[in-house]
Amino acid sequence: MVHPLIIAHRGFSSERPENTISSFDHAFNNGFNLLELDVHLSSDGVLVVMHDEKVDRTTNGTGFLKSMTYKEISQLDAGSWFRGTDEVSYTGQVVPSLDQFLSRYSSKVHVFIEIKSLEEELIDKLKERLSAYGLIPKISSERLDIPGTSIISFNRAQITLSARAMPTVGHGLLVIKPTEDHIRFCVDNQIRGLFPNINFLSSELMDLAKSNSLHIGVWGADSVEDLALVSNYEVLGVTVDWPSEAKKYFQGDI
Repeated sequence: MVHPLIIAHRGFSSERPENTISSFDHAFNNGFNLLELDVHLSSDGVLVVMHDEKVDRTTNGTGFLKSMTYKEISQLDAGSWFRGTDEVSYTGQVVPSLDQFLSRYSSKVHVFIEIKSLEEELIDKLKERLSAYGLIPKISSERLDIPGTSIISFNRAQITLSARAMPTVGHGLLVIKPTEDHIRFCVDNQIRGLFPNINFLSSELMDLAKSNSLHIGVWGADSVEDLALVSNYEVLGVTVDWPSEAKKYFQGDI
């Protein structure tokens, strides 16, 4: 069996504060060069790496990210909230901009960029920054090249705009429970990947996706035991908070 690729979700987010440089460094330093992150747009048009639309959960600040300038966001503490198993404090971690991430990693990894916010301007900004770092290929590739990028989103409007703006970049639609309508949407809009929750895989889905030349990746595994759900399917990748445990599982060490 060919094991799925392991994608580090928001970095190594089980052991470091998510979507921070410490989390991405920890994943990369442990041998994982497929990294996932989330982007929003600040009030002054900066692409900001954060999952939530509000800064409350993962910083010492409060309020909607889109109402703050990046200077304001960059002054927040994005690490003190996190307590891993080692009880180490990550005080002083900042909320990175996408530029800060790309300047560090654009030549080393394949990054999965999840579009979170709904401003159409975000697509133009994203294209501009990816182009600046040489991450928009001249021709499409079926491989997850390193360096390289893929763009994913739950939002149909944003992923459609992005796929039209950057047709040579791989795009994927995130869903919870996949349906035939999702597959039809991907095919109609030249979106080559469908990424359902791991709990909703089925042979019917896989057969339909394969017949339409779609790649399937999964997310939402709460534990290593959940990875058994992909054992009967040819899944391209799994996105997890704990990539080292997933690697041990697929190597038969757990």
